[in-house]
Amino acid sequence: MTYRTKLGSTTAIALALALTGTALQAQEQDTLLDEVVLGYTADGTPITAGDNTTGIDEDDLRAQGGTQSTDDILRTQTSVFTQQNPSNPGVAVNIRGFEGSGRVSTMVDGVPQNYRFTGHAAQGYTYIDENLMAGIDITRGATTTAGGSGIAGSVNFRTLSAMDVVRDQGMGGMVRFSYGDNGADLSAMVAAAYADENFEALFALSGHEANNFVDGDGVAVPNTGKDNWSGLVKLAYHIDDRQSLSFSGLNYNSNFFANSYQQEFYSDTYKLGYMFDAGNGLVNLTANAYFAETQTEYVAGGIWSVGRVMQTRTTGLNLTNISEFAPGAWDVVSINGLDFSRDKLDGERAGVNPADGQSKRFSLFSENIFVNGPWEITAGVRYNSYKVSGDASRGPVDLRYSSVDPKLTVAYQVNDWLQPYVTVSRASRAPTLQETMLGGTHPGGGLGMIANPDLKPERSTGYELGFNIERSNLLQDGDRLSGRVNYYRMDVENYVIATFGFTNSFGQNGAAFVNVPGTSQTSGVEVELNYESAKVDVGLSFTKNDSDMPSQLAGLGTGQYLPDSTWSLRVAGHFLDDKLTVGGQYNYVSGGLYSTPYSGSAVQRDETYELVDIFATYEINDNFVLNAKVSNLFDKTYVPWLADSRNGPGRSVYFGGEMRF
Repeated sequence: MTYRTKLGSTTAIALALALTGTALQAQEQDTLLDEVVLGYTADGTPITAGDNTTGIDEDDLRAQGGTQSTDDILRTQTSVFTQQNPSNPGVAVNIRGFEGSGRVSTMVDGVPQNYRFTGHAAQGYTYIDENLMAGIDITRGATTTAGGSGIAGSVNFRTLSAMDVVRDQGMGGMVRFSYGDNGADLSAMVAAAYADENFEALFALSGHEANNFVDGDGVAVPNTGKDNWSGLVKLAYHIDDRQSLSFSGLNYNSNFFANSYQQEFYSDTYKLGYMFDAGNGLVNLTANAYFAETQTEYVAGGIWSVGRVMQTRTTGLNLTNISEFAPGAWDVVSINGLDFSRDKLDGERAGVNPADGQSKRFSLFSENIFVNGPWEITAGVRYNSYKVSGDASRGPVDLRYSSVDPKLTVAYQVNDWLQPYVTVSRASRAPTLQETMLGGTHPGGGLGMIANPDLKPERSTGYELGFNIERSNLLQDGDRLSGRVNYYRMDVENYVIATFGFTNSFGQNGAAFVNVPGTSQTSGVEVELNYESAKVDVGLSFTKNDSDMPSQLAGLGTGQYLPDSTWSLRVAGHFLDDKLTVGGQYNYVSGGLYSTPYSGSAVQRDETYELVDIFATYEINDNFVLNAKVSNLFDKTYVPWLADSRNGPGRSVYFGGEMRF
């Protein structure tokens, strides 16, 4: 697997612009812009040399056995985990021990996914069909530019574009299929696309059928089957050689049994984009307007909450402009823009989750990269304004906050392969509607939940010290060693957890979300190394985590602690003129401080587990690729970290392929 390490030397790394989410062909850029802007996210936000980012592309997804599990892919990345509920098809991303309620900003094609849920589960999920994915971009730490609303990082799931199907011009089609023997059953996707110099179009449909899987002891794990189906439409029009318009629409549907109820779920995401490049180096503008709607309904199951409906609507826009100029001895790339979004809740019989209220976020940002010889300095600042409003059971809630969050990275190119760097940053996260306006009682009565109209935003001060390496021709001509080794620390003020026996400003007493006094701290070491040669690829990720963060309260969220350490080692060999790739992956998860969705407090969990996967891909020709994977090769019985108490899947065999025509 090839990971694109984004904090890189501007003089040592050969950098290429990635396609934007509008699927428009990359335009030529000046040399400096090529060096400090390493690519673009789906909303046109540039990925700069000051970002601690990992990119997973289509080949990486296929190497995982045909994009079978987004959870499995993310759990092999440095300092990345997921809050896993095998009954729920959603993905809840954890970075550096932070998850839920927007601590990790999660997007699909650059559109924020702000669906939240309070219960014995993750505090928010993102729903994405693996068959429609073209890649994943992961950023650790504070983000200054568009999408920088979290304190721990961001994840953007990129979907297919017309150029992923056609690859040139004219008509084209794609079929993806897979079959798994352990509950995964059948998955298939069909796409049709057209592209020429002026117009691009993509239409895709995907479906999954899954039954309950069995664990390493051969025992069926209940309620792990689910049926999902999705549709994707993308259109792009090149007005001229400087302007482009784009549209994307994504629909996701699922039936599953989670939280004691059968649920009918849908998620719709729409985006309209505009790009303008004046050609003068000063105006290179990307604008996006978007709308997302997510809803779940409890249709059967338990006796208390059948008929529950929870809906979140998100509308917003972002603007990003990139300028390039050279005052004196310094070359400068300046990235400036704004973010605006609004979440509005609706629903019926929503229980402790609010079914009314809205939150608004507005941000202005500027990130400036200064380059002079071996020196590279990235100075950014983000102004944030938040508003949370609604009606709690005893009165109105109207919270307003603002913050100014700077970020500074200083890097020095020691030689042609080594670049030490240091980063200092601030980031803020506003309380969500679900945290602020908690209410109602536990199903069946008893424990009362109350709002906290005085909840404050979390504020994180981050430090990162490390070095980036990029060495070619290390062991043989044409090989390449790249990666990053770094230490990080996050000091978080006003960390939000739930607690019992709180009295709010309305005079109510009960369970509520509150700010932890003082500063909570987490730190760790991250290693991400990749070696590529004509015959062998090796990837290593390692995370050492040390957290003093308070524990989340079960039932109003769930545990977020990372294991004390994780290892992932991947080795792949290329044969038959690179047509055949065969490899394996070893994953180690240690013990550590742990809490489950149903435990009252965190305890030390000493059980470790190790998993081995093997995989293969074979390119029959340029348009037809077969892939196979055996996960949990030795059929181990284990309980995944950051999951409920149910065992993970036993040995599972997958077979699939991808065909273009």
